[in-house]
Amino acid sequence: MTPIELARNFVQNKVQQPALESQLPEKVKNKVRHSNIWLNRFNKVGDLLAYLRRFDASKEAPVFHQMKSLNLLTFEDIVDEFEAKFFQWAQDCTRPSDFIIGHEYSVYDILILARNYETRSGGMFLLEAEGKPAAVVIKATLADGPYPNAWLEQGVRLKYFLKSIDGVFGEHFKPNAAILHTPGLPIYTFTRDTAKSPFVFRGIFHFNGIHREEDGSKWFDLQFGLQQPIEILVDSNYVARSLTEATARSLITPREKRLDRLRTASKKPRSIKVVSTAFLRNPDVVAEVLYRADGKCEGCGSPAPFVRKSDGSLYLEVHHVVQLALGGDDTVDNAIALCPNCHRKSHFG
Repeated sequence: MTPIELARNFVQNKVQQPALESQLPEKVKNKVRHSNIWLNRFNKVGDLLAYLRRFDASKEAPVFHQMKSLNLLTFEDIVDEFEAKFFQWAQDCTRPSDFIIGHEYSVYDILILARNYETRSGGMFLLEAEGKPAAVVIKATLADGPYPNAWLEQGVRLKYFLKSIDGVFGEHFKPNAAILHTPGLPIYTFTRDTAKSPFVFRGIFHFNGIHREEDGSKWFDLQFGLQQPIEILVDSNYVARSLTEATARSLITPREKRLDRLRTASKKPRSIKVVSTAFLRNPDVVAEVLYRADGKCEGCGSPAPFVRKSDGSLYLEVHHVVQLALGGDDTVDNAIALCPNCHRKSHFG
């Protein structure tokens, strides 16, 4: 079975099937069945993990409490075990570069990219990296409704109405503001002719102006752009792992083939934006581990290799034995002070 099939089965066996076989009210079971529709739409483990993470018991969700009253597991209960079990594929997510111009996609494909799981949601979605706008995803229907979007120039310029709420086309709404105030922001554009048609990916468009009508409506003039898509990754570690795996494959390739590829390879690397997951570590843990080490690497026993330029202290790096990303504790008992060599060895040796 593929990783995503194993991941789906894990969720089904832990949560979905027990819920559907239980004494839950039929109204709640219908919600479980609805979530099954989404589970079957995910093709990558990272997308399924992102879906599970959105559930929060602290929000007093009635479905959560009804399931807990029957001692059933919920998504909130299994998300940590899921992440640990499928950690190897946790960063394998749908990315803008997966979409091919001219190909058809379902609304589910687009919403998974946008991390929005409501099929009745609007047509604009903001993607952020490090808290800043990185891209906007739009799905434009070119017919129906009081404000129909339209081609100003087929495939090249698009008339697209701003996000509105209760008829107010607020320029302060986040997707609108991102387009207006972020120069060069890529707008991943999907269009369909009618509400019953599949969406077609039209490529990356860019802001070319805003038009304000007398009735209060507003629309963007969006222009097709030819530049290379910018990938948005969920975790910077994915980049390092990908390079390591690709290097290993290259090393076992006959040298002649590798040299042939190098002769035609681009001299400029592709650009990406990275959304990193960081942990707010306890500084007392770091200080206590460094105090315990007393200037010696707790891996090889050698003295710290140099002093810090900033304050002249002996340079050692505090490493968690069980990584925080794998559920390790931020405690003195789970941390050791290592020289840079031993630290790299602990990760890659």
